[in-house]
Amino acid sequence: MTRAFPVRSYKGGYLAGFIVLVVVVIRAIIFFEGQQRVAAIILLAVWGLLYAVEPLLSTHLRWFRWLYFPLQTALALALANLRPFFDLTNILYIPLSVQVLHVFPRRAASAWLILFAVLLCVTLILGLGWAAGLALGLTILAASGFLVSYDILYARTQADQAESQALLAELQQAHQRLQEHAAQAEELAMARERNRLARELHDSVSQAIFSVTLTSQAARLLLKRDPARVPEQLDRLQEMTSSALGQLRSLIAQLHPPQNP
Repeated sequence: MTRAFPVRSYKGGYLAGFIVLVVVVIRAIIFFEGQQRVAAIILLAVWGLLYAVEPLLSTHLRWFRWLYFPLQTALALALANLRPFFDLTNILYIPLSVQVLHVFPRRAASAWLILFAVLLCVTLILGLGWAAGLALGLTILAASGFLVSYDILYARTQADQAESQALLAELQQAHQRLQEHAAQAEELAMARERNRLARELHDSVSQAIFSVTLTSQAARLLLKRDPARVPEQLDRLQEMTSSALGQLRSLIAQLHPPQNP
């Protein structure tokens, strides 16, 4: 499928068409007289009205573009056929060239541009002669090419900026998701560490305390039956309590590691 030129995002070329229209209207009022002046003003008014509503209608009515450009071309040819010959009306092809690039796919737009260039040169040659007509036609084509190229470049620049902003927004969202995943991973790691410490507390300290309890009960029984063995049980009890205390300190250190000064 043939790609289209950049969509309408830069209004400078479109607004320049109104400046062109105002210049042609003022020159037509000065140049023509009588019925030719009235006819020129009517034709230019219709051309300007169609030019003003084209962006809105082409957006909502896709078929309007196929009616719009033939009508505008016919109006430009009608203005060129008024006598005496008025060469300035041919610059109306410049804003039409800008518009056609934003409306049609690349191949169709190129065909319209070629048609405008041919009509422009033929009209000027027939009205002014070969030398003057060709010279003025090339001048207008050069101005049109500059404006069209600038419009395309500016539109592409805006499209690139919009794409960059969209990529930046996607990167920010991805960064936010990574932060959320990192926070979840940290919480999961903390939960795993708590479970590990709980298992160690149950496996080591709880058993040590249980052994201390049994040893103290045994010492109490020996105190009545065999008092000579009580010191041995007390020594064993002291070792167990020291071991349990060391295990508790180790677990506490894991929960609250010492901070660097």
